[in-house]
Amino acid sequence: MKKDDITTEEKIINASIELFSEKGFDSTKTSEIAKNAGIAEGTIFRYFKTKKDILMSIVTKAIQFFSEKFVVLPLNKILHTEKPEEEILFDLLKDRYEMITKNFSIIKVIGTEALTKEKIRERLVEHVAIKTLEIGEEFYQKGVEKGIFRGLSPRTVVRSLFGSIMMLIAEQQFLPDDKKSKDVDKEIRMIVEIFMNGIKSRKE
Repeated sequence: MKKDDITTEEKIINASIELFSEKGFDSTKTSEIAKNAGIAEGTIFRYFKTKKDILMSIVTKAIQFFSEKFVVLPLNKILHTEKPEEEILFDLLKDRYEMITKNFSIIKVIGTEALTKEKIRERLVEHVAIKTLEIGEEFYQKGVEKGIFRGLSPRTVVRSLFGSIMMLIAEQQFLPDDKKSKDVDKEIRMIVEIFMNGIKSRKE
């Protein structure tokens, strides 16, 4: 494939990500993608037979990319350090916050379309969700064996932890500016504090 061809394909994909994120897959027309990409509508079909092919190309590439670069490698790197558990958890949640925030448009597309499209959902579960859970569960189980964490269900704990950071991300993305947190690091440290020590009052 020629360099110009690659550039045009990338324009189509980038324009599609922006529109799918804003309007959803079903509400986006190929004419709108073409206009956003600065090309003729017919050019799209030199690269993709249908609009669905564009979506599947985006999702397949994105999930494979996120799985290795943004899930497996960074999680393993963060969780296999010699820092105290509190600092490891802070680094982990801060890394997830920054990664998801930076790539929110494509993640929004994948998440939205996964709700109604089985193939996308299957790939997301296989390459991202299961791997994330397994890495998190391994970290928690090792903490249990060291006597640092309680012997609770690792999956439930990991789900609760990542659910907290996802809620913070949602607030920062969707709430009005005056309702957003002004200190994300402080919020993340509070999540870690709750995770490590709970919310029950410690009376003398």
